[in-house]
Amino acid sequence: MASGDDEEIEEDIEMYLREAAVAERAEAAGANGTVGQNIAGEVDSDDSDDFDLYSVTKQVRGARVGEFSRRNKARGRAERPWASVSAGEVHPYKPQKFRAPGPVGPRRAEDNRNELSFFLEVLDQYLIRYIVRCTNRYARQRRRVFRKERRSRWSPTSTTELKAFLGCMICAGYTYQPRLDLYWSDDDDVGCTLMKRTFPSHRFRQILRYLHYSPEGFCPPGSERLKSFKAREKLDRVMKVRKVMERVSRNSCRARHVGEHLVVDEATVAFRGRHSLRRYNPSKPTKYGYCLRALAETDGYILSDEVCGGRADPEDMSPDERCMHGIGDEYVSPLDLKPARVVNRLTMPFQGCYRTVYCDSYYTGVQLADYLFTKDTYIVGTVRRNASGLPTEGHPVPRKPGPGPGRPPLLKFPDPYPKSVPRGTSVRYHDGPVTVVKWQDTKSLILLSTGTSVCAPDELTTRRCKGPSGATRLEVTCPAAMNMYNLHYKAVDTADQLRAGYEFGRPSKKWHRQIFWYAMNKAVVNAFLNWKIYTAGRQDLPAHRVAQLSFRRALVRQLIGNFSARHRTPTASVALPGVIGNHRQISQGKPTKACRYCAKAGRHMPRAKRCRPFETVYKCEMCNVSVCHVSLRPECWREHLQDMQGDA
Repeated sequence: MASGDDEEIEEDIEMYLREAAVAERAEAAGANGTVGQNIAGEVDSDDSDDFDLYSVTKQVRGARVGEFSRRNKARGRAERPWASVSAGEVHPYKPQKFRAPGPVGPRRAEDNRNELSFFLEVLDQYLIRYIVRCTNRYARQRRRVFRKERRSRWSPTSTTELKAFLGCMICAGYTYQPRLDLYWSDDDDVGCTLMKRTFPSHRFRQILRYLHYSPEGFCPPGSERLKSFKAREKLDRVMKVRKVMERVSRNSCRARHVGEHLVVDEATVAFRGRHSLRRYNPSKPTKYGYCLRALAETDGYILSDEVCGGRADPEDMSPDERCMHGIGDEYVSPLDLKPARVVNRLTMPFQGCYRTVYCDSYYTGVQLADYLFTKDTYIVGTVRRNASGLPTEGHPVPRKPGPGPGRPPLLKFPDPYPKSVPRGTSVRYHDGPVTVVKWQDTKSLILLSTGTSVCAPDELTTRRCKGPSGATRLEVTCPAAMNMYNLHYKAVDTADQLRAGYEFGRPSKKWHRQIFWYAMNKAVVNAFLNWKIYTAGRQDLPAHRVAQLSFRRALVRQLIGNFSARHRTPTASVALPGVIGNHRQISQGKPTKACRYCAKAGRHMPRAKRCRPFETVYKCEMCNVSVCHVSLRPECWREHLQDMQGDA
């Protein structure tokens, strides 16, 4: 290190010694009942309760985070005063108890709530009206540019129709068909009566084509609006779906009282198209797609999330750019590493109530633990062996043959059991409230924790091992922090499992459409988890009514209600079947052809520039005659059957 930093290092060492002296005095005061002293060396009163070790430690950790920030990276290379401890010792530091903001679960606990009320808490009426306005604006602007799309009639959608559309999409999640047209098929093995009764096929496809959620609307190619949008999109790559994601996350946080345990982990949204945000992760079941960093509760309730790489870090933005994107200066943190800043941004609304955050080794670090401790928030997570700030000791390395000074010492974790040891062996060190534990399971794991006391006694856990007579179960000792981590860290995986069971959404070439469907699926899962807590313990509901499939089916019926976009008799009430003898209606695919019987009867397409009969993609398989579908114009199929009987 440069000689100019000697004074700064001396200040750091003095701060460390001051904190260690405070801890020693507090420990002595707790053990012997002696008088404690504060940092300045002043004598406190004879009452030992006046000495607040937690507040003093928090002040020291806050000063340390400020000193060891990225603005002074030279200070980060100083060693920390780690001290070895063992389980069961007496230590003055203990974490504070969680301050619950209310009963964990939904905020609204009144009686006679149905499934739709929980869903509209997350996907509220304001967001539905916003999507309706964006969809109508996008359709109007796009049809103005592309004249081919004006051949089909379009009427603006409404909030009632959009709710019914979302209900049909949720229904399509648990009645999946490989092609969209199969939902309107009359065959016995495919088709969905509910969707056929609610929407005609062409109207459903229209809404799906023009569905939009960005206030920019449609930007014509080469226009100035498109250039301006691309310039703003460089700082926020998911600007098209940003408002929907933030609104759903905000409503999810408002819909329930958040509990004590929070988990930060990654989720993947499948996408195989071409986009700069698409990631490849061979260790995930979904290898290609968008990576989202999510904050969830232990039951899988996702509180907030952000797309990895979707927006530049607030630390890298100028004040004007942060103001343009609505990011306050409080989001600029003194943390060095980007993963630590992600955890701080996600947990910022929930800091200050002594909650515990669980992370994996990608996010966990000593500096993050110090910073969250100053915000009255604890952290428990695995940590990498080469992470900065961990306790290390130098080991000599054999020097190379020949002249030279030799190799520098190799820094390793100070483990008194470097060889293979039995399961349950652990080594722990502490630096104030931060505890680092190395525990031997099938492999050695290093865990960092501020959510347990420094000398918390070990607990017993069951592990499966191989024996001479086959697989047996063995009880081994395990650190308390490790048991906490194993109990809670799978929250985001649970959310992925709940979402993937009945996931809805159609494949699209538009990259933002997959993120939108993810937000809709997240809203349904969050509403279901609130409904599950609300109905827990109710004797009037059987067990199958609380399952996710039952919740989705009831939600679909309540979203659709009595709405129908059909102006004619639906398929279910048509007396004419689609198959009679060897005569059967099949789809011949595009291009469409004029219906023979509409041309004979003079039934023409409305709003056409010239008199043109109705066109269809259906035909009789035996006669090879173009005939309108029986659900749209049954009179055409009836006339075809009469001609068939006359020929016979």
